Amino acid sequence: MGFADAIAGNGFALLAEVDPPKGADTTEFIDTVLSIRGRVDGVVVTDSAYGVMRMTPLAPARLLMDRNVSPAVVLGTRDRNRHSFQGDLLGAWALGVREVVIREGGDPDHGDQPGAKSARDLDLESALHCVTSLNSGKDAAGEPLQGHTDFVVGAALDVSDDDGFNRQVADAMPMLAERGVRFAVLGPTYDMKILELLADAAKKANVALFCSVMLLKSVSMIRYLDSLPGAPNIPADYLARMRKAPVKQQAGLEIAAEFLAKAGDKCQGAVLHGLGWGARLPEFLTLLGR
Repeated sequence: MGFADAIAGNGFALLAEVDPPKGADTTEFIDTVLSIRGRVDGVVVTDSAYGVMRMTPLAPARLLMDRNVSPAVVLGTRDRNRHSFQGDLLGAWALGVREVVIREGGDPDHGDQPGAKSARDLDLESALHCVTSLNSGKDAAGEPLQGHTDFVVGAALDVSDDDGFNRQVADAMPMLAERGVRFAVLGPTYDMKILELLADAAKKANVALFCSVMLLKSVSMIRYLDSLPGAPNIPADYLARMRKAPVKQQAGLEIAAEFLAKAGDKCQGAVLHGLGWGARLPEFLTLLGR
């Protein structure tokens, strides 16, 4: 099961985002996914998320398919020009990937190798044009292909503490639908007002909406997230709760579980961001009754 099945279903779907290894050893990556197989409705393999260099998602995705897990794959435009972007999409299709999440990608200066240069050849709209062109049997320049793709296409959308920015995201929903986007995945937020705004816009555009939840580990993590320019702030009551909690990490899991329960009537599902906490995903799923 993945995004396509979640869109077709009536329940609240839960997908887990898993980072490829930072290195050549895929053992931990595979073990993490297998530990939650059957307990989530899908797996999403990231693409150097947050500007951190990691293995391309295509090889790990193929390794998961060899183990009867069919993941969605994130492909970003930050590190690819239009040639390499289309080439990787065709390669993904040839390897068996059927669901892609297109994202622009954050500033690499915030990652593990500051100073890395970005391609910045494609924005989200032009990247989606590439995907829909390949699905129609042509490349982005209109040249015919030897065999076409048929991706289920999603878009990753950043959200902000700036209401004006979030309204712009909401206003872009019709464009996403016109570009063949079936679902949108929001950046991590615990702000219910953001979900309410974008849920209404997504429903009108007939785009399935998935929120994202980053598991909170500590008070210092919340303060760090609140300090990031433009990132949605963590609600003050959650910060107060973490401060009082004798076991911070357990409180973080409980906060995430309660937020997902509230998000159930606004989103088609949610994507869990482990951020190095993949080993605790089974515990969190137990907390959710999975």
